[in-house]
Amino acid sequence: MSKPLLFSLVLFLLAGACKEKTAPPRDPAEDFSFFPLLLNQPTFYRVDSIVLFNTTRGIVYDTVRLEARETLVESFTDPDGQESFRGERWERRPGGGPWRFRQTYTLRRTAARAIRTDDNRSFTKLVFPIRNGKQWDGHAAFDDNRSTITVGGEFIEPYIDWNYRYEAHNEPLTLPTGISLPQTLTVRQADDDLLIRFRRAYERYAPGLGRVERFVDARDTQCRVCCGADTGQCSDLPWNEKAEKGFILHEVLID
Repeated sequence: MSKPLLFSLVLFLLAGACKEKTAPPRDPAEDFSFFPLLLNQPTFYRVDSIVLFNTTRGIVYDTVRLEARETLVESFTDPDGQESFRGERWERRPGGGPWRFRQTYTLRRTAARAIRTDDNRSFTKLVFPIRNGKQWDGHAAFDDNRSTITVGGEFIEPYIDWNYRYEAHNEPLTLPTGISLPQTLTVRQADDDLLIRFRRAYERYAPGLGRVERFVDARDTQCRVCCGADTGQCSDLPWNEKAEKGFILHEVLID
């Protein structure tokens, strides 16, 4: 075989190999389906809420179970000229009974991100395109070090040092409520276990359904109740024994 012919054959094989390794363009609609914006389509969740109270008997974990219903009720143009959607969240005790209005929220989706606003705080829930391992600042719209809420009569900054990242994509999942989903997206938001601060948070999404699970565990301690401010003793204790304030929230799709 002549050298020019051999060289041409090598180039042809290399070009074919490069074509095989090139991923096809991703359809943005596939990513957008994890954050659907559909009016008058209610979604129902089971909500388990645990709040810590500092009492004369020590730290008490108060547990409440609720059902929540979220529905987008109208669309509008926001001051930036973007289409946004206003939603309403209603809650009730399990097993029926009257729904009680809880709050309004807004959803907005651009070519680059999906945003949810609750209680005047805007959270960047997803960024596009979706790729495993991708990280972003989900709290870019507010200062998480100054975002204080009151829980159980105590002040806590639940969003300190959160770091959003895609952890799993296109994975099947069976929710704790028994619903099996062939495809889900997991967003890890926080995973800190420090001496005086514990933060663990994640959300899961499914195409066509949006958010199907949410978990937040935000607890703090000064090691006073458990250990008389002895941090050496406190550091070896599990958080269920040393936590002094905070909350645990687990929300899962039921319908």
